[in-house]
Amino acid sequence: MMIPQQWTSPCGNNCTHKYAALTQIPWRVFCKKGCDANGDSWKECAEDCNEICYKDPVIKDHPWSAYIDRSPGQDDNSVECYNACITGCAYKVSAETED
Repeated sequence: MMIPQQWTSPCGNNCTHKYAALTQIPWRVFCKKGCDANGDSWKECAEDCNEICYKDPVIKDHPWSAYIDRSPGQDDNSVECYNACITGCAYKVSAETED
């Protein structure tokens, strides 16, 4: 039988503890996205966070299509998203170096 601590990775557990308040749930999600980023290096993880958190046009050569991008809309939210995602990257990279 699995206990709750085993349901997610150690990286995800770190995000859950850091962003435990109800008002921090969105940042917890973005922190976990940093944990799950495809890149193996710090640079690749940071690039993934940049793509996740900042709006880009969805349709090539149509700048207006950035409005339908699913990243946070306001600049402040994008910065918070990026900081949370980078935190997840840090947890991920530190966990990988411990193995």
